[in-house]
Amino acid sequence: MVDLLKNKNIGKWGIGVLVVSALGWWGVSYSSAKANSAAVAAEAPVVSLNVAETVEVSGSLEAQPSAALTWNTDGVVEEVYVQAGDDVKEGDVLMKLRTTSVSSNIISAQADLVSARDELDDLLNSDTDLAQAVIDLKDAQEAYGKADDYLHYLQKSRKVPQTQTKIIIESKRNSWRYLYKTKTFKGPAPEDWIIEAENDLALKTAELEEAQRTYDRFKDGPNVQDVIAAQARVDAAQVTVDSLSIIAPFDGEVLSVDNHVGDVVSAGELSANIANLDHLYVATQVDESDIANLKLGNQVEATLDALPGVTLTGKVTAINPVGKVESGLVKYAVRIDWDKVADDMFLPLGSTVNAAIQVREASEMPAVPITAIQNDSNGEYVWVVQADGSTVRVDIVSGSIVGDLVTVTGDLEAGERVQLVRESSVNASNPFND
Repeated sequence: MVDLLKNKNIGKWGIGVLVVSALGWWGVSYSSAKANSAAVAAEAPVVSLNVAETVEVSGSLEAQPSAALTWNTDGVVEEVYVQAGDDVKEGDVLMKLRTTSVSSNIISAQADLVSARDELDDLLNSDTDLAQAVIDLKDAQEAYGKADDYLHYLQKSRKVPQTQTKIIIESKRNSWRYLYKTKTFKGPAPEDWIIEAENDLALKTAELEEAQRTYDRFKDGPNVQDVIAAQARVDAAQVTVDSLSIIAPFDGEVLSVDNHVGDVVSAGELSANIANLDHLYVATQVDESDIANLKLGNQVEATLDALPGVTLTGKVTAINPVGKVESGLVKYAVRIDWDKVADDMFLPLGSTVNAAIQVREASEMPAVPITAIQNDSNGEYVWVVQADGSTVRVDIVSGSIVGDLVTVTGDLEAGERVQLVRESSVNASNPFND
């Protein structure tokens, strides 16, 4: 997963922007030639822009689920049943090794599987209800044991791993932001954890008692241990036999096939890649200065470096409220799920996705040229030109950058004119120059 920050084009002032429309125009008219080198050289009108605030992130395009399938034993490929682009179902055999090329224990496992299945069938067919009762009872016993062990652990242990997150609201320049501080520690389990574990144990106890009563009604059937042992032999033989083949673990599309008939392969060697392309996502990170603006369900648009002109749409589906410090910055994991695309669209997994998360809907805002904004110890300001040619200082707070314009908040209206400063003055005092 690629490490990402919001796209800040100009220091701390920049944020991602989607410009829907510009409702005004701006131009530059030069003032008297008598102005000296420190004086204002030009002026421009305040315009109105329809702007949506976004947070810019990027990451790698991923699919869920996806898997790189590898061989479980050495051998020679006998059959390849699929090619890249084929749709497969869970359990489908994609490739198979030649039986005579694998170890003898795999060959003998095929016979063992047939024998074990016959034995289990004989037991189960004698009393199907009892067999199911045996399985249900075994599952209930295991679930009860785990719930009981967990409750005792919470009640007895004085070193239960826990995390505690504090949210601090910080005021800065007439705005607010949330800071998250997380502490990891070990100690006695919280009371609500213990209550929840007690309730779960009570549920598992009731389920175990019901399974025991059901089993007792059929206990005159086959021996429980015989059924369990027979099922274990079937499972063990099946695992060994399956090592002959590459089997799809879920429904999806074959992305690549790395083997051909006759290839000599080794255990652990890649055979194929498979993914479910109906569920695409990006896992990214957002800086702490932006995380408070994000919400679940925020709409997202994105482009891919590998496919210019293709636009993905989706929404934020997960925000981890616990940040991690990386390179001195606190970042928060965010997941974006993409809307389903056309079946015939090629989307290369792992390619870079550049996304804009919309955190505020488009609204009308005044905007001025970047070169109109100045900065001193009291903050940002512009000089507004009055009708008689005099100027008045107006304090502002800059926002989104749209080309050569910056949206601002302050006592400004579209149509008013502001002074622009010379390039030398911009280099000296303009806060947008890094």
